[in-house]
Amino acid sequence: MTEQNDLEANKALLRRWFEEVWNKGRAEAITEMMAEDCVIHGLSEDGQPMDRRHSFHFTRNFVRPFPMFKSWSRTQSPKVTQW
Repeated sequence: MTEQNDLEANKALLRRWFEEVWNKGRAEAITEMMAEDCVIHGLSEDGQPMDRRHSFHFTRNFVRPFPMFKSWSRTQSPKVTQW
């Protein structure tokens, strides 16, 4: 796979992430798209890294109180997505 193909695959994954997880509220999609050993920094209240399981709970709890929250993505822009 070329670097351009990798870039396009990453963009597609990020767009899918925002559509499935944030826009549709499907926190279970996290397990479909995130590596089991992934570590997330910067989202926890205590500043500690989170694993996939904690990310699932964070996302579900974040999306629930904001049912109208939507992100959108651009297809012809260097920006992949915007909140």
